[in-house]
Amino acid sequence: MFSKDSILFGIIMGFAVPIVAYAILLMLNDAIYDWELIPVGNNFFQFSEKLLVTVAVCSNIIPFQYFKRNWMDFSMRGIIFPTLFYVGLWMYTYFGQLGF
Repeated sequence: MFSKDSILFGIIMGFAVPIVAYAILLMLNDAIYDWELIPVGNNFFQFSEKLLVTVAVCSNIIPFQYFKRNWMDFSMRGIIFPTLFYVGLWMYTYFGQLGF
């Protein structure tokens, strides 16, 4: 198949980790809202979608650091491509809210 220290493995991990992280963050956000844990006035606190997406994209730091500690240089390179893709998609989606 392919080695764990390959650009392809890094690309796959780079696309998969933020998707899984976003799903987990959405579930946590819904749980916080449904359980009414953080009241704010008459409503209950809920994180914005922009924040959840940002944290999900930043979750690529975790496998990147794992690859760095285990000297998996090609996988580190592979994780950069999906991360840049997600950052570009984030910029395109939320450009109007950035205040430029």
